[in-house]
Amino acid sequence: MKKIFCVIAMCSATSAPAAELVLTCKLGPRPSQSVAVVRDLKIASTHVYYLQHGKVRTPFFGSLDNSRGSFVHVQCVGAKQRALIVSGEFTANALQGFAITHFPESDRPERLEFAEKNRPMRLYLAPHEMLLVVATGGFGETDAKYIVYRHVSGRGEQDEAQGKNELPSSPGFDVLNLKGR
Repeated sequence: MKKIFCVIAMCSATSAPAAELVLTCKLGPRPSQSVAVVRDLKIASTHVYYLQHGKVRTPFFGSLDNSRGSFVHVQCVGAKQRALIVSGEFTANALQGFAITHFPESDRPERLEFAEKNRPMRLYLAPHEMLLVVATGGFGETDAKYIVYRHVSGRGEQDEAQGKNELPSSPGFDVLNLKGR
């Protein structure tokens, strides 16, 4: 009886679906600067999404429940400097997401989070700063045409979001048009 139980337990453990690699994004020239988006634990049209950096895999938004999402878009963009952009329907009553890049003088990737009614349309990358632009479409907490999220390298949790009626100026930035608006 004990042998039968062990065989059943082993079969069910090996038949569990493995995590699915969604996308790998090389944020810098070194292998340690690559990140991957992985998903598993499918229920209906949702999965739990993780960010993997090296051998460390963490849920997108801290917990498994908060990281369960649907209609998730993932992009790796940029030429000189690269960024991973993620957006989808998670726990908020809006699209949630983040942008991650590896600034040249930083020892780790840095992250900018957002939550809006629309997906981001542009990303501005500079050696020490990134701007993420979301068109409001006339909806949201502001009557401005755009919400501009700003992250400056090394400032940690002090990201800013401001309503603007014009797109940011581009000198000093690589401007990237994003897919899936």
